[in-house]
Amino acid sequence: MTTIGLQDSCVTFIVAPKGKYSFANVGYGGFIGSVSGMNAEGISLGEMGGKGEGLWDGVPMATLMRRALEECNTLDEVKNLWTKSPRTCEYYYVFSDGKNNQAVGVAATPQSIEFILPGQSHERLGEGIADAVVLSAGSRLEKLRERVKEKHGKIDAETAMWLMSRPVAMQSNLHNVLFIPADGVMYVANADHKHPAAERPYVKINLRELLQEMNAAKVAQK
Repeated sequence: MTTIGLQDSCVTFIVAPKGKYSFANVGYGGFIGSVSGMNAEGISLGEMGGKGEGLWDGVPMATLMRRALEECNTLDEVKNLWTKSPRTCEYYYVFSDGKNNQAVGVAATPQSIEFILPGQSHERLGEGIADAVVLSAGSRLEKLRERVKEKHGKIDAETAMWLMSRPVAMQSNLHNVLFIPADGVMYVANADHKHPAAERPYVKINLRELLQEMNAAKVAQK
């Protein structure tokens, strides 16, 4: 997507829909779905694409992501949404809940869905790492696992950004998001035409504070 200039329309939306959960959506102008987001209930979601192009008979991934942000306040609710919904193509996800520090990795196709728990070993991911869900592929997975093990038990925000730096991030890396859902905070970096997102500065976004400002503005307008 960096080759077609999608980064030129990058926008992080703070959305407060009536009757649904408020959320932050790291997206693009004119795009109403979601590929990275966090809601006010401490649920955060990110995805990585796979194969299966052309398998469109289901709910688009970006629509499921948007629905989860608007409708779910527990990890089980997110998992149920994916399990019960008809899915398209092949996608990989990490879902987390900051209220109880739970996370799960997900491998989903139209025909199957698999959940990977923290510390769980997997034939495609290697031996489990305690308290961690580590998803990537090939040499990028090897480097990410190496970094997680090196800093295990000492990972703060700055270290977490390093975990996602090159070469774990691909050269075509469009955006990076570090979610800290327990605090209602996230850090966002977007690519430009010369650098992948991992080599660009991160911007801190405090969802709770922004929602308070929006609510205060509504009250002032009445």
